Amino acid sequence: MQKILIVAHASPYGTEKLFNSLRIALALKDYGEQAVDLKLFLMSDAVLGVLKQQTTPDLSYNLQQMFEILSAQQVPILLCKTCAQARGVTVDMIIDGAQIGTLQDLTRWTLDADKVMHI
Repeated sequence: MQKILIVAHASPYGTEKLFNSLRIALALKDYGEQAVDLKLFLMSDAVLGVLKQQTTPDLSYNLQQMFEILSAQQVPILLCKTCAQARGVTVDMIIDGAQIGTLQDLTRWTLDADKVMHI
């Protein structure tokens, strides 16, 4: 089983970078539950992608829904604590399944991963 870590930095809806990183994550999970051990770590403005109650009437995608699908598939989702605090994001503002993490968590996940993708 491949251990893959995706570290996302891009802001939600500002570009399609975060959207595309989630598309990759969903494709990896669709490839086969047993094939991939996937983890997501959100930094910088990407922490805003897991906010609850997103409405995106002009877009064909909703990042909150994509994160919720990954969470339901048991993909761990951590937000950088420093990044979240700098943007006023608290644990009660984020979707179920996402958690506030630390740089130590990212370090541990990085050292444990077979592949790390920075997007």
